[in-house]
Amino acid sequence: MAGFWRMSKAKSQEARSAKSESPESGSARPQPQPGWSAQVFDDIEWRRFEALCEALFAQAGMRTESQSHGADGGIDIWLHSDNSPKPMIVQCKHWRSKPVAVQQMREFFGVLKSHDLQYGTFATSSTFTSDALAFAKANGINAQDRQGLLQLIAKRTPEQQAALLCVAYEGDYWRPTCVKCGIKMVERQPKDGGNPFWGCANFARLRCMNKMQMAGRA
Repeated sequence: MAGFWRMSKAKSQEARSAKSESPESGSARPQPQPGWSAQVFDDIEWRRFEALCEALFAQAGMRTESQSHGADGGIDIWLHSDNSPKPMIVQCKHWRSKPVAVQQMREFFGVLKSHDLQYGTFATSSTFTSDALAFAKANGINAQDRQGLLQLIAKRTPEQQAALLCVAYEGDYWRPTCVKCGIKMVERQPKDGGNPFWGCANFARLRCMNKMQMAGRA
């Protein structure tokens, strides 16, 4: 399995950029929601969304494994159950408006087959296209969009729902995490003018060039 996790530089960059859409413009902190709604997904960045999904499955009695950053080989969360000899996998897409298409679902199915696994969950803070949903249903993939996730959360106890909300709004929940370094990005201004962008705080020390355009600033 180690070989599968080693991705080429090009594929690694593609996978990292696909984790999330650009967050809202500026570094202003959105006010946390008092309860669960779709707005929570829009308030948080991709790493908080993955942590939320992991906590949601952990509440269901699963033992979970994940990694905070770097190339993940198309797997964001591993799920282990005492009732299953094989693990299950989860891929998370923190997209605000862009629907997950059948292409992403086919790629996830390929990851399942490469690990000789039968079941997996594809979770997104957005929606799925009709083709993606049809492919998921035909191939045993549990597709959970924002409404599906909200329905799962609604089935938890009030205490569990509050705990999940704390996970979502932990720390600088609105500030994107560098997918390469795993630290929070900072707002930067181009030296030659132009639109500000999110840049890695490790640029000076590690020369990490990862950056993300701010939504609404194009």
